[in-house]
Amino acid sequence: MSSTLRNFRLGVAVLMFGVFYQSWLKEVLFEVIGVGRVIQPIEDFPYKCRRINHEHLEACEDLWLDDQERVLYLACSGTESRIQWNPAIGGLNVSGRRPGGSELMALNIDLPGTSGMFGIHGIEPVGYDGATGDGTLDLLGFDVEVVDAATLRFWLINHRPPVDANKKILDATKAGANSTIDVFELKRGKDKMVHVKTVFDREVKTPNNIAAMGDGSFVATNDHSAKVGFRKELDIFIGGGNVAYCPASGPCKAATHSKFRFPNGLVRGIDGLVYVPESARGSIRVMELQEDGTLKEVDLIRIGMPIDNLSLDVNGDIWGAGLPKALQAVPAAHDPYKAQAPTTVWRVSKTPEGYKTFKVLEDRDMKVLTQIATIQHDVKTGRLFIVGPSAPYLTVCEPS
Repeated sequence: MSSTLRNFRLGVAVLMFGVFYQSWLKEVLFEVIGVGRVIQPIEDFPYKCRRINHEHLEACEDLWLDDQERVLYLACSGTESRIQWNPAIGGLNVSGRRPGGSELMALNIDLPGTSGMFGIHGIEPVGYDGATGDGTLDLLGFDVEVVDAATLRFWLINHRPPVDANKKILDATKAGANSTIDVFELKRGKDKMVHVKTVFDREVKTPNNIAAMGDGSFVATNDHSAKVGFRKELDIFIGGGNVAYCPASGPCKAATHSKFRFPNGLVRGIDGLVYVPESARGSIRVMELQEDGTLKEVDLIRIGMPIDNLSLDVNGDIWGAGLPKALQAVPAAHDPYKAQAPTTVWRVSKTPEGYKTFKVLEDRDMKVLTQIATIQHDVKTGRLFIVGPSAPYLTVCEPS
C-alpha cells in the first residue's frame, strides 16, 4: 500500500471521527454522561430540605399545585410497584403492580399540621372501570386545566396493563403497556373525581407526559418509538421518540419528527408555547403549535445536562429536574433502595433578552435529593416540592 493511499485513508478516518465526535459523541460525553462536570454540595444553596415518608407518597412521578386553593396534587404509584411496572424504562412485570393501583393524592400545603403531613388525603376516581374492570389506575405524568372557578380537569397518563377481549391480562413483555389518556373532573374541595373520557390512539403509544392546550386538545410525549422490541432499545442513542397532538375530536397525529432522544415531561408555558425536554440530551426544545397540528421548533434552551420533567409556577417560570450524572440516574430509577444519583434543580425564565437559566439547588453528595423527576415551586412561600419516579418519599425544601 502506498504512503499516499495510507495517508488518504487516515485522513478520511480522522474526518469521519471528527464528524462523529461533533455530531454525537461530544454531547453524550459532556452533556449526558457529564464527564468533567463540577457538581455542587447542597450546602452551597439557601434551602433546608426534609423528606416526608409515607406509604401513599411513594413513587410520585408528577405533581401540580392549585395555587388558588393551595392544594398540591401528586400521582403516586408506590416504590415497589414502580420498580416492577414502569414501561418507560422496561419494567413490564404486570403482577408487580400495587394492589388498588396508583393514587391521586392531595396535600393542603398551608396546613402542615402537627405531623407535618399537610393533611394528606386521596382523590377517589368515580365512573372508571379500567382495563381489567377493577377501576385501577397506573399513573405517570399528568396535567390540569382550570375549567371554571369550581372545576379542575385532570389529564392523566395511564399505563394500563395489556388485556384481551375478555379483559384477561396478556404478556406485557410482548404486547407492552395498554396506555391511554384518561380525563377526570374534580370539584374543588371534594375528594372524588368523575371520569369524563378515555383517549386511546395509535399515535399515543408510549406516553410519558401531557400538556393540555386549553381548547380540549392536548400534546403528549412518546418517550420511545415502540412499546417493546430491539428498536426501542436504540431510541436513546439514535432517537425515536416524538410528540403527538390530539385535537378535541378526531384522531391524533405525530406533531414532530421521531428523532427525539427520550422526550420527557413537556409543559405548556404561559406564552402558549410547548417546552419539550429530552432525557438523553442537554437542552429543552421550544415549540409552537401550528394550524395543521404540527409543532414547529422556534427556539432551543441549552441546559448542559439531561432534563426529566418540567413544571410551571404561577409567575410563568419553568422548573426542570436535571440529571448531572445520567448513567447513575438509570439504576436509581430501577431500584432506589440500592442506587442513588445526584440531582439538580433548574429554573428557566423568559426575559426580553431571551431565556435565562439558573441552577437553584444541587446535591452532589446525595444527602437529601437522591432522585428527582419533577419540582413544583410555590411562589407564595418559596418552597420546593420535589418527587422522584420511584423515590420512596416526598422532599420539601424551605428557603433559608
